[in-house]
Amino acid sequence: MMRSLKRIVIFLVAVFFLSSCSNKEYPPVQENLSIAATVNIKDKSLSFIDLDKMEKMLDWEMDKPYTGAIIFPDGDTILLYGKQVETADLYSLKRGQKIDSWKTGKGIVNGKLLQQGSKIALVDQDLNKIRFFNLNGEEQWQVKTEMNPLTILEAEKEKKLFVLSFNKKQLTVIDLVKRKKIEGYPIHPSAAGAWLNDAKGEIWIGGHGSGAEIEKDIHVYNSVSGEFIRKIPAPSMPINFIGNDNHVFVLSHGTSKLYQLNEDGNVLDSIVVGANPFEMLLIDNQLIIAGYDSNDLHIIDAENLKINKTISVGNGPFQIVVRERK
Repeated sequence: MMRSLKRIVIFLVAVFFLSSCSNKEYPPVQENLSIAATVNIKDKSLSFIDLDKMEKMLDWEMDKPYTGAIIFPDGDTILLYGKQVETADLYSLKRGQKIDSWKTGKGIVNGKLLQQGSKIALVDQDLNKIRFFNLNGEEQWQVKTEMNPLTILEAEKEKKLFVLSFNKKQLTVIDLVKRKKIEGYPIHPSAAGAWLNDAKGEIWIGGHGSGAEIEKDIHVYNSVSGEFIRKIPAPSMPINFIGNDNHVFVLSHGTSKLYQLNEDGNVLDSIVVGANPFEMLLIDNQLIIAGYDSNDLHIIDAENLKINKTISVGNGPFQIVVRERK
């Protein structure tokens, strides 16, 4: 009898512990604010920035090693994922609570809310696939890619998804209407980061380099045929791109350098920013750049590349997501 009672007590304690972990509460994020959130991978935290006041509001100390996030169209739901995490977890910002989990399995290294706003593409390096989910967490279809897919870039007009593999010198192209892989083309090794110039039919692709040889150039290809067009110097390791008003902003994390180019590839200006930056976003004509080793965000005027403000965040900001006030 005592042994059975002991088992029951242990079971109830375990249930209580698991329940309390799953219902952990965080400081809520106000609904009416424009915010940026950084996913900090060194200390497993999220930092939330008020974009009107340009100051940090609060941090969430997470229990799992998340590496990326997606904010849903409702402006409240944030999905968190990571390569070593078995699930993609959904949190309500205004409630500060986990509200759901998707059983994805490990391997998710990147994700994107597609332009139509009702589908999410998750990059799975364990399966070497792009997996497509609706906002209810139901997996709709999968497409096989080359080994170790990483960067994904959506061509909205053509309804295609370009996928860069870190280990294979081949670009994968997915037809989003027919839901299948179509003919891709060869590219340079260790590619990462891309920008699509629809007007010129070009795709600019950066990278880290292969072996001891560090990538110093942006490689420009015809976005349809894959024909190599030219190289644009941007030393070193150009890995992030944003196009805006006939300008292209390129972030080279090997030199912690931000370049402002025109669409012909001519350098108009440049600035050293942060320490080992990986991530960059543009909002209201301001660039937001995360310094991975300096643990900060830099708010930069997109016209003159002047740093307007530097904001401390958690350790190792690896990705930034933004919610604009409706």
